[in-house]
Amino acid sequence: MKRVSLLAAALLLLLGLLPAAAAALAWANGWLAAYLAGCARLVGGLPFAQASSLATLGAVAVVAGAVAVALRVPSQRGRRVLALAAMVLAVFAAWHLRPGEGAPAPPAGLRITFLDVGQGDSALLLVPEGAVLVDEGPPEAHVADQLRRLGVRRLAAVVLTHPQRDHIGGAAEVLAELGADVVLDPAIPSGSRDEQAALAEARRRSIRVLTARAGTVYRLGRLRLRVLWPERPPPPGDDPNDHAIVLLASYGSVDALLTADVESGVTVPLRPPAVEILKVAHHGSADDGLRELLALVRPRIAVISVGQGNDYGHPTASTLDALRGFPGLAVYRTDADGRVDIDSDGSRLTVRTER
Repeated sequence: MKRVSLLAAALLLLLGLLPAAAAALAWANGWLAAYLAGCARLVGGLPFAQASSLATLGAVAVVAGAVAVALRVPSQRGRRVLALAAMVLAVFAAWHLRPGEGAPAPPAGLRITFLDVGQGDSALLLVPEGAVLVDEGPPEAHVADQLRRLGVRRLAAVVLTHPQRDHIGGAAEVLAELGADVVLDPAIPSGSRDEQAALAEARRRSIRVLTARAGTVYRLGRLRLRVLWPERPPPPGDDPNDHAIVLLASYGSVDALLTADVESGVTVPLRPPAVEILKVAHHGSADDGLRELLALVRPRIAVISVGQGNDYGHPTASTLDALRGFPGLAVYRTDADGRVDIDSDGSRLTVRTER
């Protein structure tokens, strides 16, 4: 690199005095620069040649330190033992830091990711300004780890649609590990330990908790979330499914209706607008009014968040028949497709699935 820099300096000095000599130096300088670039590409392409995190650099430092200590040990046997330990440590570090599926590139517009959480719900709404998580799945889904693998390090908002384990069982862990600026909660009377743990974690981290009621609006960049339901606190003893938060997410001319477990008996009377994306309610349970809801909102994409081989028979045959019978509707299921990513620039839609 030093020689290339010296040649470049000489080239500048000769350019006005001896153009022919300057041209010769430029030719030589170009070949040297190409050689250096080729070496960089070759070495950079080797496995683990790129260090992109403090964890990686720390592992390299530990291995290098072990080798240095081994070289300073006076006895030959001790050097062999430490050298062997350094090799084992290097193999362990290489395995731990092996390349996996990289985090997807951040969206230029809106990305809605329906996470694969088994028999539960969790949807991530990602825009350049931040991320909103609607439900957090059951604890065993480890949604916090899934979010980190997607490159999410902090959440702008967390929505607890209703106090049931399959929707908010992972909320306390998500708040503890990632944090959030605000939590939206429907304040449904309940003895749910999962909800209590989530709200306790929010208090511990001084996260604002807002009561979600119909008409509440939350904005993040061009993303607009409007609460359509519930209108008021339910009486004690009512089914919390019927009083979960129903959200209308809007980005440009693209709308998504996120229904949690609220079925058509509630959503149809709300008269939601036409949407491009429908999160099918209650994991695809039987819903006599689904056809009426489809005719009302006319979605292009429907997503069912459901677990493989679940004990409830979800999604039911009647729900699948209604969805398949609606013209032009593409249906995705997390049990069959894994994670479902929907990207939009505010008008067009692109869908990718994990499987």
